[in-house]
Amino acid sequence: MQSFVRVALVLVPLILAGCKPADVTLALDPGFYPSAVAYDPINDRFFVGSHAGGTVAIVRRDGHVAASVRPKRAAHSIVQLGYDARSLRLWVLTPEAVGVVDIGALPVRRKVVAEVAPGGRFSDLATDGAGQAFVLDAAAGTVVAVEADRPRSRVVARLPAGEADGSLVLLPDAGTLIVARGGALWRVETRSGGVEPIALGAPLADVSQLVLVASDATAYHVAAFRGRANEIVTIHLSADARRALADAGTRMRYDAPFRGTFDGREVVVLLGRLRHHPSFGGDGRPNLPPRLASYFPGAATAPRLAEALPAAGPALVR
Repeated sequence: MQSFVRVALVLVPLILAGCKPADVTLALDPGFYPSAVAYDPINDRFFVGSHAGGTVAIVRRDGHVAASVRPKRAAHSIVQLGYDARSLRLWVLTPEAVGVVDIGALPVRRKVVAEVAPGGRFSDLATDGAGQAFVLDAAAGTVVAVEADRPRSRVVARLPAGEADGSLVLLPDAGTLIVARGGALWRVETRSGGVEPIALGAPLADVSQLVLVASDATAYHVAAFRGRANEIVTIHLSADARRALADAGTRMRYDAPFRGTFDGREVVVLLGRLRHHPSFGGDGRPNLPPRLASYFPGAATAPRLAEALPAAGPALVR
């Protein structure tokens, strides 16, 4: 019963905070094709990256563009953004490189700090808030550590062979990554490079991003974006991050939710209409403008995780 109360105390404020959801139209050109989003908690604004032109728009809460930034090699499609509010540093990920933009500098400073290995393809990025980011090379199946202040990178871990997709999220201890790839979840220790599978009874495919929503003494709560499956579902991870439960009661349908961010109150979903872009097999004519929507992970009854996540037994994902 105590486990249930602790989980409810975390999730109920999130539900109440969502009384006024973020659901606004973005004042962006139809050819912008938003593909990544990060939140600036100091100025209460969003950074939105372009799949088509590589530009980053700085967007206010009302959806209007306040300014724009052109990262180095801006012609490349942006697949992920990360923002470190303490250093005013914006991380920009493309399939081929990792860039850093110092927003607080005048003039704004831009640099490329890492490039993908031959045959690789970057797919996701997670920052630690201390000048380092972890990047998933989905094609090579490696996790790479990149530093903002020096142009070097190192392979942290190698994942078992799998499909060339994937995403990752850094847990609050800053030493554990959760990686989704090929329908499976993996626990990666950033210091030792250890990799182990997370108990998952059935595959959870098409995970395009993992967003940490909350944590408590018994569990981590992570929103799993499934862009090609047009849905988001919350995954509850045990405290040791070795077992997982996909909560069917939190599943919500969206129009290709590839990316999103957490603003401290709710999960903000970027609906960039990417499925209309020719690179995704679309016709190049989005029928609706891009917008920001909300995802509320709180179910009516939070799971009793101590009982719902057995060490072994029935399928954990349903």
